Amino acid sequence: MEFVKQALEKFELESLIPYLENTGYLIFFLVILTLLIYFFFSLLLRLIFKKSDNKQERKQPSLNEIIDSDNLKVDNDNDFVDVLVAIEEEMAAVRELYVGGYISKGVYITETDRLYEKAKIFGL
Repeated sequence: MEFVKQALEKFELESLIPYLENTGYLIFFLVILTLLIYFFFSLLLRLIFKKSDNKQERKQPSLNEIIDSDNLKVDNDNDFVDVLVAIEEEMAAVRELYVGGYISKGVYITETDRLYEKAKIFGL
C-alpha cells in the first residue's frame, strides 16, 4: 500500500490517496467480476463445441454397402437357386441392420416384405 502512495505522490496525484482505503471493495468486486466472465466464456465455449460434436452422427450403412450387388446378378435364367441364396443373404443383412438398431421396425418389415415378394417371384 505504501508503494502505491509513493507512486501517486511521484505523479503528483496526492488527491487520490484518501480513496486508497476503499480499494479493498473494488479489488474484491474486480476478482468476482473476472471469475464470472471466465465462467461465462468457458460455458459458452463448451456449448459451441458440444453442438459441433452432435452434428457428427454415426454413419448408418445402407443395404447396398452390405450386400455386394455383383452377387445378385443372374447369369442364367434357370439359375434360380443362386438368386434365392442372394435374397436370403440380403434378408440376413436386413435383419442385422434391424438388430443392430440401424433401421426401424417399419423399415425392417417393408424390406422383408419386398424381399419376400421377390423370392416368391423367383421361386415359382
